[in-house]
Amino acid sequence: MKVLSRLILLIIILGVVAFFASPYYKLYTLKTAYDKGDYTPIIAAVNFEQLRPNLKEQLQNKVDNTLADNAQLVGMAKLLGADDGKLRNFAMGYIDNAVDKAITADNLTALVHGDVTKDSEPLLAGLALAGGLVDMGKLASDFMATGDLNQAVSKQKTAIAKKALSATGTPEKPELSYCGLNCFSVATRIKDKPVSVILHRHNGFDWQIDNVVLP
Repeated sequence: MKVLSRLILLIIILGVVAFFASPYYKLYTLKTAYDKGDYTPIIAAVNFEQLRPNLKEQLQNKVDNTLADNAQLVGMAKLLGADDGKLRNFAMGYIDNAVDKAITADNLTALVHGDVTKDSEPLLAGLALAGGLVDMGKLASDFMATGDLNQAVSKQKTAIAKKALSATGTPEKPELSYCGLNCFSVATRIKDKPVSVILHRHNGFDWQIDNVVLP
């Protein structure tokens, strides 16, 4: 009877250890795949149905901040007949469309292999805008001249690429921590800017990536 009780206790202990160690093992398998140049397990670990709305919310907040801090752009838009509400609605629609097109398994697979598809370009332009890589004065004047935000951003593609390259660096050693019983955070910094990947528990012992917290 004592032997059976000890066995049951051991099984419970092992189960608890596996439960709390599971995100570390998941990250180990993803890191191993990455080191081998195999991105398939990483793409498979993404919960796209959760990642898309999480990214949209972040970018929408950044747009609101950008509009609040750039009176020149808002003023130019008003001259074209677009008030604050219309400009914001346009930006929100742009974000929805860009994220829906770019954040898919096929498109991310293309991106990790260096293939920037047409579906990726709107989101990359939006990230450049939110990340401060766009010359807002020039954007405002080009937007006023053309009335097309996509075209206005496109005129700065070369400059944006150079700024993005200078802003890209090797991530610092990540900090791993639970952010809740079913939430795990991988926090790092790139060029002194914080970036976090958030995973949530899936089916007990597995984990899925459902958010990337941008600077």
